[in-house]
Amino acid sequence: MKITIIGASGFVGKATVQAALKNHHQVYAVSRNGVFDSHENLTVIHHDINDVDGLAHKIKDTDLIISTFNSGWQNPNLYADFIRGAHAINTLAQKLAKRVIIVGGAGSLFDRKTNRQLFVDADESFQNMVRGAYELYEKLINDHSFDWTFVSPAVNLNDKTPKYNYNIGGDYVLYNAQGESQVSIYDLADLLVNVAPTAAMLHKRITLADK
Repeated sequence: MKITIIGASGFVGKATVQAALKNHHQVYAVSRNGVFDSHENLTVIHHDINDVDGLAHKIKDTDLIISTFNSGWQNPNLYADFIRGAHAINTLAQKLAKRVIIVGGAGSLFDRKTNRQLFVDADESFQNMVRGAYELYEKLINDHSFDWTFVSPAVNLNDKTPKYNYNIGGDYVLYNAQGESQVSIYDLADLLVNVAPTAAMLHKRITLADK
């Protein structure tokens, strides 16, 4: 399968590129200026995602789009840039009529203790960081005009050794045996490549966390 990974040089993006190559897929790694180790199945595309028509031409034969796009936690225009980029990526998926897997953070997940979304009860600084992804999911919920899956990982993402043995859920935060909501980016990447694209996950939000 040919997989396009947007935000390929980021924290989650790099791990996703590795997972896709490990599973013998052909990969289009889309990044503004990221540097990647050469691989026979890897094509690096330096491109602005907001140029939808130009990018669509370069990946027109892709089978799947995985978006790990993040406009940068230190970016003073984080919200506006995220919304603009996310809209461009969804437009790209619609233009190519391809499935898109979107990594969107844990802010829209529900806490079983309160039955409220984490975003709603978070402090202002956290809300400002994740507002874009939260609003993106809220708009997607009832949109079946294109094929999407939204992935909200555990609250804490780390770069520890993957376990390849994680819990998968839906709208509620998952916790491990120690009461922590965490998962490795490598396990997240495994889910993005091997679980999220399945037919059963179409038009759904899924989450994962360590057992």
